[in-house]
Amino acid sequence: MFINNFSTCQETHGMTIHNVSPVRGGDSFLFVCNDVTFLYDTGFGYCSEVLYENVRKVLGERPLDYILLTHSHYDHALGSAYLSVMYPEVKIVALSYAAKILEKESARNVMRRLNKDAALTHGITEFNDYIDHLHANMPVEDNDLIMLGSHKVRIVSLPGHTRDTIAYYFEDEKIMLGTETLGMYVADGLVMPSFLVGYQMSLDSIEKVKDYDIDAYFIPHWGLIEGEDVNTFFADSLKGHILGHDTIVNAYKEGKTHEEIFKIFEDLFYTPTVTEVYPFSAFAENTNIQIPMVLREEGLLKLEK
Repeated sequence: MFINNFSTCQETHGMTIHNVSPVRGGDSFLFVCNDVTFLYDTGFGYCSEVLYENVRKVLGERPLDYILLTHSHYDHALGSAYLSVMYPEVKIVALSYAAKILEKESARNVMRRLNKDAALTHGITEFNDYIDHLHANMPVEDNDLIMLGSHKVRIVSLPGHTRDTIAYYFEDEKIMLGTETLGMYVADGLVMPSFLVGYQMSLDSIEKVKDYDIDAYFIPHWGLIEGEDVNTFFADSLKGHILGHDTIVNAYKEGKTHEEIFKIFEDLFYTPTVTEVYPFSAFAENTNIQIPMVLREEGLLKLEK
């Protein structure tokens, strides 16, 4: 039911990275450095107690200093609620816009529903709900420079997946902890786009990361890539976004219905790799947002009044 990958760790630039994810799709990675510890996203809420145990097995009595949230979606942020109870001194970093979303009751209600759906896909019907503890106590803005121990970290706003999506760029180490705006590998050379709020916005974000000198890039739901693989991923990301966009637009111009466009998109991107990370309900929800969003952005579909 749950996975424990304590043997799955990587070392780079003086950092040890532990995969402490309780389940695939609710991924969380623990970074342990000489002078600081931090989590990169925290996954679902329903398995956050297991996440805490995984973190404790690595840290022992050492504190968790920071949680770095890439955006406010339930599969990235909800685990932070329970961790904030167990580590009351932890600093939870998120874009200030995301911090406001996390405290909205309407947003929390949506997260509760999606969190419950995710639990059911793993056969879990009962779990503790800590969403009322959800918050970010270290709100940041684009281009802010923060210190994580001795590490200088630049906040990089990369909207497109959501409006509150950010990456974290470690200036001295030249490492970027990335975002879903740039997508995720779903097959060799194929990146699935996830432009939920803007296609052009996502293209602009892909271009923006090219301004940074990046030796290593961490792909959400995937892992660390280094060296020339970084530039390859950015190129594949751009191609994947254009492919996703053109697939939707061309199918619409051919007279395909929404359901037919969905099936074409599914056949292209819902690969066996994706099924390990996204339950079909989550993929469907995202795709059903992407299709009309692209068509509206292209002026092919009128905004609903």
